[in-house]
Amino acid sequence: MSFAALPRMRGRVEYIARANGEVWGFEDWSITRGADGLRVFSAHCEMSFGKDEVVRDNTLSVHPDFHPHDAYVRIMNKGSVTGTGWFRFTDTEAECESWSVDYGRISQRCPISRPTRGFGVHAVQGDGWLAATFPYDKGPGHTQFFGRNLIHSLHHFGATGPFIHTSGSGLRYVGDETVTVKAGTFDCFRVAFVGLTNDHPAYDMWLTRDGEFIYVKGEVEGYMDSTFELASLERNA
Repeated sequence: MSFAALPRMRGRVEYIARANGEVWGFEDWSITRGADGLRVFSAHCEMSFGKDEVVRDNTLSVHPDFHPHDAYVRIMNKGSVTGTGWFRFTDTEAECESWSVDYGRISQRCPISRPTRGFGVHAVQGDGWLAATFPYDKGPGHTQFFGRNLIHSLHHFGATGPFIHTSGSGLRYVGDETVTVKAGTFDCFRVAFVGLTNDHPAYDMWLTRDGEFIYVKGEVEGYMDSTFELASLERNA
């Protein structure tokens, strides 16, 4: 039997300050799809913004309907490991086993209902998957709140924890736009986060309309005042 690699995509997203065009971070990501239909997203993220110097490694797998299956998060800040965590999701429960310098060893079990909006791992491609279950058929202008949303950290760069936090933010479908970035030109859904918690500044993102919800561009206002842009994309069927 000859070996056949799994279908996969690879990409890089750059984090760019709008004031001067300087890159202050990036994430290199890959997505594979297994024989069971689960998508597996892996991302290595590095950033330096203000007092935060964050290196974060994420793995997240989701069912074909983008309901989360399991996840792993490893966080470094200022050159030291500050936390690691493993997460698992069923139709009715989310569980976490983690360690952090701030809280030590943590075990959590939280009731959930399927489908959730997703699980926030702070990589921006992961943000795109949070909008994969949005009811786009209701048309531009529709706003949807999904109840209690799950996320591994309330820090804006995902630099704390990791353990299960909840958020009540929702999404608004702004409309369809064609966007050109370094990686090419894409037909996109434009989606805005609404009801953001923890003083997060306003945040819009553009995602491909091909059913993969690839993160093409994001814009964040306030103190970040930055864009997140897909700099490269490779697809292997």
